[in-house]
Amino acid sequence: MSLERLQAMRSLLKSEMEKSETFSLVLEKTGTKLQEINTKLLSLEADVKVDKWRSLPFSDHIRHTIAPISAALRVFATVQELERSLMSCKDVLGYVSDVKRLGEALKLLSSSCVLALTWLEETIQFLSENGMPEDHPCGLRFKTSIKLLKELQMTEARAYLSGGSLCTALENLETEFERILEEEEVLSESNMRKLKTIIKRLDAHCVPSYIKIRTRVIQKRFENGYLHKTITEDDNVQDNEGDIDQWRLDMEIAVKEIYEFESKLCYQVYEDVGEEHDVPLRCFGAIASNSGLLQLLRFGSRISKCKKSPPKLLKLLGCFSTMDNIRTEFNRLFKGELCSDIRRETRELISNLVKGVCEIFWELPCQVELQRPNNPSLDGGVPKLVSVVTEYCNKLLGDKNKPVLSKILEIDLGWKKEKYQEEILIGHIYNILREIALNLDAWSSSSKETALSYIFMMNNHSHFSALYVKESWGKLLSLLTIKSQPARRKRARESIKRTLQDFANGFDEIYTKQSDWVVEDERLRWKICQAMVRTVVPRYKSYLQSYIMLLVEEDPMRPGNDLSYTPKGLEMKLKTMFQSKEETEKTYKCSHFVNKVMDLEVTQNSHLTFEAI
Repeated sequence: MSLERLQAMRSLLKSEMEKSETFSLVLEKTGTKLQEINTKLLSLEADVKVDKWRSLPFSDHIRHTIAPISAALRVFATVQELERSLMSCKDVLGYVSDVKRLGEALKLLSSSCVLALTWLEETIQFLSENGMPEDHPCGLRFKTSIKLLKELQMTEARAYLSGGSLCTALENLETEFERILEEEEVLSESNMRKLKTIIKRLDAHCVPSYIKIRTRVIQKRFENGYLHKTITEDDNVQDNEGDIDQWRLDMEIAVKEIYEFESKLCYQVYEDVGEEHDVPLRCFGAIASNSGLLQLLRFGSRISKCKKSPPKLLKLLGCFSTMDNIRTEFNRLFKGELCSDIRRETRELISNLVKGVCEIFWELPCQVELQRPNNPSLDGGVPKLVSVVTEYCNKLLGDKNKPVLSKILEIDLGWKKEKYQEEILIGHIYNILREIALNLDAWSSSSKETALSYIFMMNNHSHFSALYVKESWGKLLSLLTIKSQPARRKRARESIKRTLQDFANGFDEIYTKQSDWVVEDERLRWKICQAMVRTVVPRYKSYLQSYIMLLVEEDPMRPGNDLSYTPKGLEMKLKTMFQSKEETEKTYKCSHFVNKVMDLEVTQNSHLTFEAI
């Protein structure tokens, strides 16, 4: 190839390369422009979409969504205000009111959040379906609001958790509730108002606290060591007398004061709850069954298991008397299912007391008979056993023990389907004294000194005569006590006349009751009558003479005209005691005794003497 041809081809290639570079630059500029156009188109498309979304009628829908959100926020502000108020409140009633309002506000907040969330979720869904971009600021704000509302919705649940505002407030109310229940003046008007207000807020949650606190209060009253004391059949009742006396006192106080008060408190505190729910009865039953009463009843049953002895009989009579005294209150208070254990223990206690008394009482004549071989050293005096047994029988027949013993015997015989009559008690006491008499005969016969044995028997007869007079007439004579009279003489006269009339009525009652009794031994009857005359008549005469001037002032001509008995008339009537009816009538005819006719003589020293016609 020639040199010229090569040069021509190089020039052509160079020219073509220059053309290519120029075209490449043009293409590059064109691509940049196309990219700018594409970007502008995309932007224009977005602007068109936004303008289209904004042009739609959604503003009212959005405003309706914002309203419940604002309401929820306002309720939350109220919740915060109430929480701050609780922290500074010192008044119980005001505190309860704020707690109630806080609870209501928290419920309202929860329901407000639910409503606002429903509106928000539906609005976002609606707007998205109608072209709102996912990253639109309005949509993003709505999604943030949903998170906040869900957080606010948990406020009520968190308030009830430990450490939460409402949980703390309720704990404070429960603490105050318990504090008031421990006060001595728990039944005061102010405390009752506070308790009832707190109960309305705490509702059923306060019942366990009430039972716990009141049970603890009563338990402190029964912190007595004897309640846990062991008593066996080998223990003597004398070794436990102090504990038994304390038990009787505690039992009476428990029923008539402590549990009476507790029942009243239960019914007053929970009266607004309504008795149809048995809340007062259930509360009282739970308290009574766990506060010490069962231990008291069980100790009473342990007493009945002591070693049998005459002193134990008297102690058991006292225990039964205590239970009988509280019977009405007991039956009224301890009803309902929760008190079933108390009633069961009480029935067991009564059964043990009745059986314990009857076992000892029916064996008393045998116990006296067992002493017959033990001859006392005779010196003519009354043996100790005689004094002890007669004094013991007098205690059994006294006003304090006889009604209780009669009731126990009636219960015991009733369980055996037998009928009780007072003659059973009197007859058994007679059997005891008969054994004493047989012992006296045996002991008297054992003496080698005949004269000493007679002295021995006479002294013992006199002993029994004195006991009879004291037992029959001692209480009646206590009416004739000389004491200061009212300053006004008319009132003083009325007082004296009333006393004399009471004495006369009492005398007639005793005389009528004992008029059918017969003492067959004439010498013994005479000795008893003389003892009565020496005891009763001087005391009666002394009383009349102490107040004679007052009687004279009322009727100077015939003072004491309305007296039922003169001293002489009283003496004659006493001398007819223990006679047969025929002998009594004969005595009356021989003495020409007229009960209400008397001769009165006023001496110079203004003393009145009485002589029956």
